[in-house]
Parts: sequence; structure tokens; C-alpha cells
Amino acid sequence: MNLRFVEAFIVVTRLKSFRAAADKLHTTQPAISSRIAALEEELGVKLFERNSRAVTLTPQGSALLPLAESMLVLQQQMAITAGAPRSLSGTLRIGVMETIVHTWLPRLLSRFSELHPAVSIELSSDITPTLREQLLKRRLDCAFLSEEIPEGYIENRKLMTMAVGWAAAPGLAVPSTATTFSEVAQYPFICFYQESPVYRSIIRLAAGRSLPRISYFSSLTAMVSLAKIGYGIAPLPLPVIEGELARGELRVLDLQPPPMPLPIVGSMRADAPSAAADAMIQLALEVCREYVAERGSSSSSSVHPSAEAEE
Repeated sequence: MNLRFVEAFIVVTRLKSFRAAADKLHTTQPAISSRIAALEEELGVKLFERNSRAVTLTPQGSALLPLAESMLVLQQQMAITAGAPRSLSGTLRIGVMETIVHTWLPRLLSRFSELHPAVSIELSSDITPTLREQLLKRRLDCAFLSEEIPEGYIENRKLMTMAVGWAAAPGLAVPSTATTFSEVAQYPFICFYQESPVYRSIIRLAAGRSLPRISYFSSLTAMVSLAKIGYGIAPLPLPVIEGELARGELRVLDLQPPPMPLPIVGSMRADAPSAAADAMIQLALEVCREYVAERGSSSSSSVHPSAEAEE
């Protein structure tokens, strides 16, 4: 089966237009029509309903689409395994949450640049909901975020988890012996967006009691800075605040239950497979393994490979 025909099938489906698909694939509309016709003849089914307004999938086309997408993903993976990724080129649009910017992202980008010098990187740093939306809208090729994306044609790969601690400035008069919510309920808290893993950790700590005053921020850097000046108690990734802890600018409170660990997931589109995006996520898995191994002897034990990453 000619994979150019399979690719044409996927692109026409996504763009709902033979003309737009021709522009996308740098060919002519008759060429796209010919590829689809050849594929329909080979499969013995009609893939599209065509009318003057739109191009829509037939029931047979809808059933075959996921298989077609898998074929192109496998093609990209074969090329990478065979060594073809060194010829990768173009622009790779990546979205990352800020925690990664402050930990292993520089190593990942440096390593990727060495392996694929012809690929230009377009990097966006934002919170997970925004990155999820951008990936689903095809404005990103891949993203590193804190939760898997269940909707859409998205392939998720669990990379690692980071321990999170209840951090506070020494000047914030929280008793060093405090271990329960009732002992800290009068202090303000700092949090990411609602429904984030960080927010859910505060809910767990309160365990059904009235929540304390919570301030929300979209910037991890702002959260760390505000925690340092005593603005409130903040659940922060421990690897990010190692310097502040070592200098005595922050301390970790022994509040129970502890914050939920922060998962890190690499996600890419499966309906528009990108060899560069796949190579980036595969390399991220290697970098995460190294990062965890290097810190494995640390007494804080603040990073762990995900169960999937260990397989």
C-alpha cells in the first residue's frame, strides 16, 4: 500500500477539502483525487462523501482512519530507528510547563540540537490547560505537561514524576512542628490554576474543612518569589527550589498528607505524525532517565521515573 495515498486520506479528512489537502502536500487537486481513488480501489470501499459544500468520511472511512494514522506513526518510528532522524529539518513547535524550564529542559534542547542541527525550535512555556488547548488546535507539535490528554488523536508518554513539598519562608511564623491542616489554616496559600495537581493537594490537606485564603498564579517563578518573601505556603516541586532550600530562603513543612507528586507527560499529535516531535519525546525520555539516575542518591529523593518509563 502506497503510504502517500494513506497520507492524502488523513490530510483530506483533517482539512475537509481536497484543494486544501493539495496545498498542504504541495501538489495538485487532481493528484490528491487520484491518490484517494487509488486507495479506495485497493481497499474496495468508498472513503468520502463528496458534495459542493464539504467532504465527509463515510462509515467505512471513519473506521479506517485510526488504522491509517497508526501506519504513518509506524513509518516515522521506523525512520527514527533506522537512523534517518539525522536528516530531520524544519520547525518543531514545543510547549512546556515552567517546571521543566527550571530543571532538565536546557539539557534536552542542547542534546536535540546536537543530534538534529537542521531543526529549528519554536518554544512556548505555559500552564498545562493552555498547552493542551494549543496541541489540540494543532498550534503545537508536541508538549510536556502535567497530565495526559485523553481527548483528540493524542499520543501520551509518561516520563517521570517530581516530588512536591509544602514550602514556606522562615519568616512566615508557621510552627516547625506543624503537621496538620488545623495548625496552618490561618496562613494564606499560593497555588497554580484551580483543578491543577497543586490545587488538589491543598484540597487533600484541608480534607473537607474550609479552605484557607488561596492566591492563584500562572507563573512558577512568581510562586517561588512570593513564597520566599512570606506571602504564603506554596506546594512547590522540590528540584526547582533546591537552591532556595540550601540558602535557607525556604523550608519544607512536614504537613500531612504531603502534596501530590507532579507527573510529567510528553504528548504529540497522532493524526499528524511528526518525526521531529517523536524524536524529541524519545530523547526527553532518555534525559529524564539520566536526570533521575543522577539524583537517585539524593536524600530528598525528589524525582522518580514513571512506571511506563521504567519498562
